Amino acid sequence: MNKKIRSAKNIGPPRNQKTKGKSYFETREELQRTEKLAVAKCIVDDYLHEGDSILLDAGSSLYPIAEEIAKKARSNPAGTHFTIMTHNYKAFEILVRQVPREANLNIVLAGGRYDQDLNALFGPQTIMAYEYFFPRVVLIGISGMIANLGLFCHGNTEELFVKEKIFSKGARDRIIVADHTKLGVQDCLRFGESQFLLASVDKCFVVTDKPSNDADVAIRERFQKEVETLEKTHKVKVRCV
Repeated sequence: MNKKIRSAKNIGPPRNQKTKGKSYFETREELQRTEKLAVAKCIVDDYLHEGDSILLDAGSSLYPIAEEIAKKARSNPAGTHFTIMTHNYKAFEILVRQVPREANLNIVLAGGRYDQDLNALFGPQTIMAYEYFFPRVVLIGISGMIANLGLFCHGNTEELFVKEKIFSKGARDRIIVADHTKLGVQDCLRFGESQFLLASVDKCFVVTDKPSNDADVAIRERFQKEVETLEKTHKVKVRCV
């Protein structure tokens, strides 16, 4: 048999593959796009430092961080000498294709089974890769967060195990990436309890956006209550962009 081995850049479905409708990932990435970009820019500008090792989670809120890193690398390649490990396939593609060589970015794609719905890799190989990675910064995506309960993901059981591993990693900074629609909302599976938000890290941040002034009063009140509980009860710093 004369089968060609596909390189890491070609992992995933063929580009001309036709699918019926949109994947879960494609649907999610269209939501709160402006807010996700603002959160990503804030994180890259204010929380990532030269030489950092970074664990970048999967999800439609996380790959915009890769876009912002690529922008910074093009304008200031000496300021983005990061080591980044990720199972976020879209983020990986952005980093390997858009970051110039002189930026000297060290990119590591965690192994695993490719999941088209989440555009990411999952499974024992992914968990094993993170087992031996010791980041300074852990960037975590969520589908929901309730201050007094914890962090939630959508319901893919393979995703749950990877999320649990990521949440357990020690680091300088644990940064939870979430637009305001995810605060005060729970989802199918909890992967991190609130009592452990500051476990094994120096600091824990939630970087988010505020509901607009014309948003429903209940939404604005829920958001404010979540922020106050995170900051006062759990000592988590909330940054609103």
